[in-house]
Amino acid sequence: MARPDLLANPDAVPGADPPRVRHCQLNGTSLYVEVRGNGPALLLIHAGGEDAEVWRAVAERMPDFTVVTYDRRGTLRSGRDDWPGGGSIQHADDAAALLGALGLDRAVVFAASSAGIVALQFALRHPSIIRRALVFEPGLFRQVPGAETMQLPVSEAVDAYLAAHPNDWAGALGVFRHGVADATGGTDDFLVPPEGREWYAAREETDAEALVRDDLHILIQEVVDENALASTTVDIRFSYGRRSIPVFRRIADHLAGLRGAGATPVDGVGHLIYYQPDAAVAHIRANARVDANGGGR
Repeated sequence: MARPDLLANPDAVPGADPPRVRHCQLNGTSLYVEVRGNGPALLLIHAGGEDAEVWRAVAERMPDFTVVTYDRRGTLRSGRDDWPGGGSIQHADDAAALLGALGLDRAVVFAASSAGIVALQFALRHPSIIRRALVFEPGLFRQVPGAETMQLPVSEAVDAYLAAHPNDWAGALGVFRHGVADATGGTDDFLVPPEGREWYAAREETDAEALVRDDLHILIQEVVDENALASTTVDIRFSYGRRSIPVFRRIADHLAGLRGAGATPVDGVGHLIYYQPDAAVAHIRANARVDANGGGR
């Protein structure tokens, strides 16, 4: 499949100001970065199979924030130095260094799926530069009893496919989607864009290598330190989509419970929340505003 036009996001805002593009050298690699708007700092971290362009429609709808989107290490326009292998901790340290390179701190961070794991590591490792973490459906399957049963069959299916079809990352992504759906008792639909949004599927295939080589390991192998999560002073808020499959609510509720809170349901969205950018923006806005003392408003 040919690479989609980098500027072809079907949900882009007509006439929106172009991003301020930078290539930041940090932690031994180069990150492609886009900055939009002005106001409180908001960092959007993408998951595997995604990149900055996938989150463009969300970023453009928030011009009253300084919104940072970027291609993570190993993805599309960023470097691949010392990649893969560093997992969520490497990505979290990259995100923290990126905010430093941009002169931003006390940022709100939003991330979903495997990127939600990155956001949690960010909060635990760099609490002084993050004001609030908004974590949507983090893929911490090993954190919830029973959910970890999906790990082995999905990994084995992807490995078997790649053994027969070396470097066919888009094909391996398809196997991953089927495997996750089977293992979680869901359907493929929750990982497929709605009608009229096929651009997202093509874009995800373009970015499939990063998911297969990097994020699959994060989803299958990683856990977060529950004691550290329970005790951190960072404001961490968990959420899940009402249209998503039940396992993600279980994960979000479990992690929120460690913080003495509940996870927030988000109407109108499934696991890949950027398929519905207006709903994603409404949720982020409702939770991203903070006053001078760090409280919500």
